[in-house]
Amino acid sequence: MQATLFYRQFLPQALSALLLLCSSVLYAADGDTTNDTTTDGNPVPAGAAALPDEQNTGDGASSAGEETQATDQNTSMRVIPDVAASRHEGLLQYLQLNNRQYEMVRLVAAESEFYGLLLTETRGQPQGGVLILHDNGQHSHWPEIVAPLRETLPAHGWTTLSIELPELPAAQPPARTPETEYSARMTTTPDSPPATAETTAADAAPGNAVPATPAADAADSANIAAIEKADASAEQDSVLNAAEPALPRLSELPPLPANANAAATPIAPAVDRNAEYREQMLTRIRQGVSYLNQRGQLNIVVIACGNSANWAVDFLLARSQSQPQAAATGGTAPDQAKAQERGLALILIDAVDNSLSPVPLNQQMVQLDMPLLDLISEQSISPAYANQQRAGAMRHKQRQQYQQIAVPAFDLNYDDSNVIVRRVRGWLKTNAAGTELATKTTAMP
Repeated sequence: MQATLFYRQFLPQALSALLLLCSSVLYAADGDTTNDTTTDGNPVPAGAAALPDEQNTGDGASSAGEETQATDQNTSMRVIPDVAASRHEGLLQYLQLNNRQYEMVRLVAAESEFYGLLLTETRGQPQGGVLILHDNGQHSHWPEIVAPLRETLPAHGWTTLSIELPELPAAQPPARTPETEYSARMTTTPDSPPATAETTAADAAPGNAVPATPAADAADSANIAAIEKADASAEQDSVLNAAEPALPRLSELPPLPANANAAATPIAPAVDRNAEYREQMLTRIRQGVSYLNQRGQLNIVVIACGNSANWAVDFLLARSQSQPQAAATGGTAPDQAKAQERGLALILIDAVDNSLSPVPLNQQMVQLDMPLLDLISEQSISPAYANQQRAGAMRHKQRQQYQQIAVPAFDLNYDDSNVIVRRVRGWLKTNAAGTELATKTTAMP
């Protein structure tokens, strides 16, 4: 009875567990079959089943190619901005927004147009004209020093003209050396040095003679003499060489093919950016002074800032040397030299020796004998040693009209609190003030 009750109680549970186990085994077997077959029911190769990620390799490569193409398109559409042009265009827009476009004048030098900012004197007692040259990386209304000077000096009788100057060209790569001409003639073998008398005599010595045939054993393990092997191989080589015709000896290599388009397309001469920059600087300074002279300003003062100092000195030297000789006016040479310098003066503010100038600044300045003010502020990038050497060279040449003055940093104020403006105004009044010439009138008959 007890056994019967045991079977009745636990037999259904055992059967249920057995059914669950069988169903799980069948489900697992079905899953393995599904993974190893395709949608058509065919088995998947072992290599493809082992590397499932390789199925998406084509799609990844295509997407990567599309991304690269899109990146190339975006890169080709990029434009590098012209910083110098944007700087000057921003200034012109500033003048238009403030209704000051009447200050801008158009000038032409060497078939290139540039602008200048003109302000006439407002005192009623004209003293002369001031040509202002800004530093590299600035414009003709730079707020630190150019704008205060050009807007303050007209109230003291000076007509100011600040002109646009070209940008300093970027550093050019060094000039390429011409390629060596190819020589087609073969002289000596690179591997073997040329024979000399010493090497020939050394080789001909009895002790240094090279044997014609290398020494070998009398017989090898197969009892075959080494000489017989050498004779057999030599005979075989002679048979092969006899079947092939001999090649003619080349005395020289054939000439290289000439480029047919080389003569048809002339090579454009290289443009020297540095020489072009120097010519533009001098031409624009000359045109600015000529414009002031046309407006009746014969007493000219040039104010050069930073890198423009070399070109201002160069222009003043050329102008003083281009005056007519003393014999043409009947005066003596010293009197004529003083007359040449009577209407010219120079002011340097933080002068820097320009690397593109053919002559250093100190060597240029010692040739000038005219009123010259050399201002050095706390923001000057010129070494103190160079400033001292410049002042010493001028004292050595007995240039009594030269003054070097140290001033504090730039001030944006446009009143008498601006030390640089006050220094320039006072120096002009003492050393370069002009007089108004009476207009010659002809009496009517």
